[in-house]
Amino acid sequence: MFAFKNLCLQTPAQRRHGRRVLIASLAYAAALIPTVYVIKHGLVTGGWRMALALIPAVPMVAMFTSYARYLSEETDEYIRMMVVRQILMATTVAMVVAVVWGLLVDLGGAPPIATYWIAIVWVIAQGFSAMFDRARG
Repeated sequence: MFAFKNLCLQTPAQRRHGRRVLIASLAYAAALIPTVYVIKHGLVTGGWRMALALIPAVPMVAMFTSYARYLSEETDEYIRMMVVRQILMATTVAMVVAVVWGLLVDLGGAPPIATYWIAIVWVIAQGFSAMFDRARG
């Protein structure tokens, strides 16, 4: 029971970061769906297509900058160190996936994928790293 209670406790900085990430995630989904629809159906062409394609990137940039802001707001040194470790693990995983897949594409004939998947791999790896740290106690 005690371990479960600790999973629910958050510092004020973590709550603020969580709200920022949630808002950015919702904004990303809200921007991505209509943007993909409009572009895939050819409703926008030329320079407007490029500008429209950048709209979903704005919430993702906000999400990643929230991590930097969170680290500067967090006053608990142990928690800050744990988050830095999670960020380093996520960055390592994302870079390894990017390099391995890049080599498979360039040298092995694998199909290329959109580079924004690197950010998605990073977010997933950061989440798994956080869950692993919490499970270790």
